[in-house]
Amino acid sequence: MKKYLSFFAAAILALGFTACEDVPAPYGINDKPDEGEVGDVILNESFSTSLGRFTTSTPEGAFPWSVSYSCAQVTSFTDTDGDGNKENNPAESWLISPKMDLTNIEAAHVTFDYILRYGNANELKSHYRLLVSKDYTTDVTAATWTEMEYNQVQGSDWDTWYNSGEVNIPAEFCKTGGVTVALCYKTTTKAATWEVKNFKVLNGAGTYNPDKDDEESVKTLPFSASFSSDLGGFKSHTTSGSGQWINDYQTAKATGYDNATKVTTAGTYYLVSPEISLAGQTEVHLSYEYIIQYNKDKDNQQVLINANFDEAHPGDGWTLLNSDHVTDLKTADGKTDWNTFTTADLAIPAEYMGKNIRIAFRYNTNAESGSTWEVRNFSIEAGKPGENTGGSDDNTGDETAANGDFENWKGSTPYHWQSTTSASKGAITRTTDAHSGQYAAEVAGSTSGNNRLAYKELTLPAGTYTMKFYVKAATNRGGSVRPGYVPVVNGAAVNTQYTYGDYVNDLTGEWVLVEHTFTLDAETMVNPIVMISKNPGGAVIFDDFTLTAADGTIYIQ
Repeated sequence: MKKYLSFFAAAILALGFTACEDVPAPYGINDKPDEGEVGDVILNESFSTSLGRFTTSTPEGAFPWSVSYSCAQVTSFTDTDGDGNKENNPAESWLISPKMDLTNIEAAHVTFDYILRYGNANELKSHYRLLVSKDYTTDVTAATWTEMEYNQVQGSDWDTWYNSGEVNIPAEFCKTGGVTVALCYKTTTKAATWEVKNFKVLNGAGTYNPDKDDEESVKTLPFSASFSSDLGGFKSHTTSGSGQWINDYQTAKATGYDNATKVTTAGTYYLVSPEISLAGQTEVHLSYEYIIQYNKDKDNQQVLINANFDEAHPGDGWTLLNSDHVTDLKTADGKTDWNTFTTADLAIPAEYMGKNIRIAFRYNTNAESGSTWEVRNFSIEAGKPGENTGGSDDNTGDETAANGDFENWKGSTPYHWQSTTSASKGAITRTTDAHSGQYAAEVAGSTSGNNRLAYKELTLPAGTYTMKFYVKAATNRGGSVRPGYVPVVNGAAVNTQYTYGDYVNDLTGEWVLVEHTFTLDAETMVNPIVMISKNPGGAVIFDDFTLTAADGTIYIQ
């Protein structure tokens, strides 16, 4: 910002700023708000340049929250002994709001954006917390704090921000004064990095409810869950031990092994689908993609079905569908392969036709050895295993085709449109709502993170390339996309080098042609990609995708 402004210019700018939705009052807080309208701002801090009126406290270690990369950040992974190597240090660090007077507020909620990486998967809920107090003064250890559950996702890159959801402040804290909210970071053996921005407290009830999820409504066919940013309506039930299924690395993941402590904890946990109706069906199949490493017994990873699920007894009443999984894949140089997913495609037994069913992924481990199981792109739909969802008897189409027209499918995945890298993110389903031909690809949206449609890895010579495709919104929520590419090095997408063109916003149910040109300075392996923006987070449909070099060479058609 320029240091010298005329009085008149400064006044005009001040008026403009007050009209902007995201610019708070001084310090971003209204200390004594009137009852006001739902959505009125009580507290607003972006953390873009400072912690504002927030403070930080460190009951353990010396790792306070600070501003970095235009956000509030905390980590205890740092070099503390001066040997030039970073270490995992035990720590407890709090980010604490100023006191708020909610005496005139009937209901209020908290929302914030965050990135959380490198945490112990089994410690997310206990180590990265959102809390509220009405007796905090200066000592966080002396105050009484109440937990507030939020939409908690561990990310796998530094570009994808997740949202907490609109988390209700408990009713007993409203109609009172001296209310403080806080974020508490804790680590013992494995130090995560937590980044937070756009922290707000707003008047009115929030929409996030951890006790109510998508499983309460009966689903109809086809049903899918990508597990790219959440558990997609599935719910984890632990019948022994302390572990659970979590969303990690854009998958649903289960493991009893803690890489930081090298300790395996015995346990059994079920990832249970919402209730799914098979009314009127005569043949149904389910498919999913998975990686299993360090397997010791096939019965440690089972897929089950139940027509009489009892949440009070989540381990009862299941029938085995599959425990025959490919395990312990290795790369060509003998290393553990975390990129190659295997597809399972299973028929649902005839006795379940016409019933409401649930599917479960059952993970089990003892204390001596435990596998890691990652699952993504679950779908259940009418037909036999391997059949198209569009009603055609052609199960696979032409596997050799570049498949820019999305006419050729393997199960629920279009050939060549599932990258072996992390560039792919979001469930893909076949649709007959096509721009041309018989089929198009619908990619799920998410409000908690951006999804991506990614083509397989291509090695492109230096030069200029033009990407074209048709896109439309799949629902009345609308949609937004952004075309681009990501370099691939040593079999992995380079998370810091996603390169995009302009956003294409305000998508409707009408097809729109998108064109994007980019230049590579040297021969590069890439994933051509299209981001599906979390704002507004609606699903979108793609068709007739082409990638052409300036010399006329066609790579995707």
